[in-house]
Amino acid sequence: MIKWNSLAALAGFVALTAACASSGAGGRKIAITQSTGGCTPASVSVTAGEKLQLVVKNESKSDYEVEGIDGTKMEETIVPAGRTRNVGFTVPANGAAQHVKCYVPAGVATIIEFASSGASADAAPTGSAATTQPTAPQTPATLRQPDATVAATLADYTVTTDKTSVKAGVIRFIATNASDDQQHELAVMRKNPDGTLGMIDEVEAIEPAHGGTLTLDLQPGGYVLACFIAKGESGSPVDHYQQGMHTDFAVK
Repeated sequence: MIKWNSLAALAGFVALTAACASSGAGGRKIAITQSTGGCTPASVSVTAGEKLQLVVKNESKSDYEVEGIDGTKMEETIVPAGRTRNVGFTVPANGAAQHVKCYVPAGVATIIEFASSGASADAAPTGSAATTQPTAPQTPATLRQPDATVAATLADYTVTTDKTSVKAGVIRFIATNASDDQQHELAVMRKNPDGTLGMIDEVEAIEPAHGGTLTLDLQPGGYVLACFIAKGESGSPVDHYQQGMHTDFAVK
């Protein structure tokens, strides 16, 4: 997940996503359509090791997001209303089912399953000398000392904070999952003038009795802190946001 240190970075990321995602991984094209009722298809038959190019068309009036969940290695991509984005994806050679969440923040969510079998010609043969090049370590972004710290407790299904508002500046959110058996996340959303929500950043996949932190440079405005785990994601029987797992937050 890419971290935003300012709201201005969001616009740059959308443009960058469009450029990077459009290159794709080549291979077979899979059409995914986003509409007001969700995303289709809900399942796709693929071959282990196969290279795919997901052609994601947003026919709704809301911005959608697509991202890998439950261990699927697919970076988050924003698909603006009325636009199409190409997302490259290589199916793992181990044949395990892959899951991609296609959703509108605070709205409809669809989990698409990529069920694989066999092995494709693109997959590296067992015992071959093919190796994955190690990723070079990245230098952490330099952040100022936080101007305020907000403790957020995630339970089944509420988000509570020790503050309901802070002054504009660098804000550090400390999230704690108080659930006994469910995974949660903390997403920070800005309220747009048209009533929609815009994703700024999130701490994903927080296990029970664990936590995470998120540091953001926030401007004055209205925000929502929420958990967007969808029904079926991480074994959840319900959509967490729809169950009321969100709270308003103000930056003055």
